[in-house]
Amino acid sequence: MALREIGDTRAVEPLLAALKDKNKGVKWEAVVALGEIKDTRAVEPLIAELKDENGLVQIEAVRALWNIGDARAIGPLEELAQNDLYEEVRQAAKEALAKIRGK
Repeated sequence: MALREIGDTRAVEPLLAALKDKNKGVKWEAVVALGEIKDTRAVEPLIAELKDENGLVQIEAVRALWNIGDARAIGPLEELAQNDLYEEVRQAAKEALAKIRGK
């Protein structure tokens, strides 16, 4: 949470490392913070989080990618929007795609 509150790009590397934490709360906080900072270095690691077993982490990864707005997320978000088991995740992915595409 402290790194999230820093809110600048100096926090990106420690937050990326926090994505590997086994504690889902730590991971969730890192995903949220990366979305708020909007640094493109986080795009690929956030794409990997789209496959997390925890739906809350997935949804926050979608929101983070939405905030960053990088086109590299389009393909993975399309797949998530079509194939995820949870309606909430699919809907979040569809909304993120619309925003990234500028619709």
